[in-house]
Amino acid sequence: MSATRCKAVVLTQLDQLSTLRNSHPIALTDQNRSRAEAQAERERALARALSDLGLTPPEASLFNVIHYGITLPPHHLPERSAGESYRLGGSFTEDACRAALARCIRAGRLQIIDDDALSRIADELREGRFLGPIYGLPPVGGVDFTHAGADLWQRLCARCFRDDRRPPFAFTDVVHERTARYFRTKAAAVEAAEQASAEDEVVSVTGPVPIGPWRAQWWRRFPAGYRVDVVEQRRWQGRASGGKEDCYLDFSARSTDPGRLRDTLDRHNVTLAEWLTLWCMERSWFRDSPASFRRATAESAERLSGVTVSEEQCRDGLDACLRYGWLRRVDQRALDEVRSLLRNDSALLAIPRTAEGRPRVCSYAVNPLRPHRLVPVPMPDARRWGEIDFSPDGATLYRTIMTEWLGTDWEDDLYVSRGYYWEAHYYCTSEDGFEGIVPEHVAKGDVVRDRRVVPIGPWCVYWWERFTAGYRLELELGER
Repeated sequence: MSATRCKAVVLTQLDQLSTLRNSHPIALTDQNRSRAEAQAERERALARALSDLGLTPPEASLFNVIHYGITLPPHHLPERSAGESYRLGGSFTEDACRAALARCIRAGRLQIIDDDALSRIADELREGRFLGPIYGLPPVGGVDFTHAGADLWQRLCARCFRDDRRPPFAFTDVVHERTARYFRTKAAAVEAAEQASAEDEVVSVTGPVPIGPWRAQWWRRFPAGYRVDVVEQRRWQGRASGGKEDCYLDFSARSTDPGRLRDTLDRHNVTLAEWLTLWCMERSWFRDSPASFRRATAESAERLSGVTVSEEQCRDGLDACLRYGWLRRVDQRALDEVRSLLRNDSALLAIPRTAEGRPRVCSYAVNPLRPHRLVPVPMPDARRWGEIDFSPDGATLYRTIMTEWLGTDWEDDLYVSRGYYWEAHYYCTSEDGFEGIVPEHVAKGDVVRDRRVVPIGPWCVYWWERFTAGYRLELELGER
């Protein structure tokens, strides 16, 4: 299974994973029982269902991985199935899963997809006039259900994991997207445009076009740059989201000199742990958790400089960066300062949500008219308070050190992109499953340019998860 498709499955079925772990086949009043008692009852109910269906816990865990569309090769599937995230019915070893896989293949419950199997599946769907599969056909070489195995899994779900109180789930397929990609140099932009033109899903590439002064993050400004526009069209890929903003630095092709780094740090009176803390600001997903930030810093030390730095040293590095004012914890004053800086600068914002500290996320509040339902609301600034960010002085220091260490072209490897238009299709057995989708987009700051609900006939999520009829919500979306 491709990384893109795997990511789509995880994102779009997160709600189902919650149901899988927390639902139970009988109504339990958890308010009057302890959490441990409720969990014990769920485990007993699962054990009874497995016994009645003739499944062992390792076999059920194999099925659990596969039902998310994660069709791994047979030498990788047992390891994933024995992991805590997918394990059902108790603790067991990878070897137990390996033996269970062999039994399931012999019993005709699972199969290794080959060209003949793929052809049979495609013929079945074509004869049944099924739309889909929404998440695509399985890859050759991966382990997937047979009809018998899929029937067993669905019977297990009906007994243990169904919750009729929850609205039907809507599956997402982003079928059209327009993305702007930004580069510091024309050479990098030309190379990227040529690579994009060779991609299967790309239908057009425009540029490079000079854009003048621009910013990626609020603290990273360039006097000039280039834009390349890429249009992609796809179908039945299960792409879970559009309109993303990406910004990351690729060090993989760059030769680094640890000795030169140490000399540079010494000139600026910066310790290795302090510099690694600054460098981790490139990896923005660690900003909201100091503990994760420290772990990321320790991992980066070995990879970038070939030395071991303990989490305790990283904690001291983070504390020092905050004390010196190189980093700061976000509050309303810091956010207002950043936004004022950007308003008073004519430079183009390549990824405006990121630069302004307005991520494309939302919060949820209780619906006063329907207390059992949550409604999406815009994310308040206060939710970012306490995150870690550069100060202007810290950003300048970091970029100065990187330039002296790696040279003036070190930011040429920066990847910056923004999806500014996309069309998403949502599939569901009932229109009720679409209820919160448009309000969620609005709460995230997306512009809903057009919407349509279309009745459809037979359709399928995976080749084995089929429905006789349903609906498709078609949305055209963009940014403000």
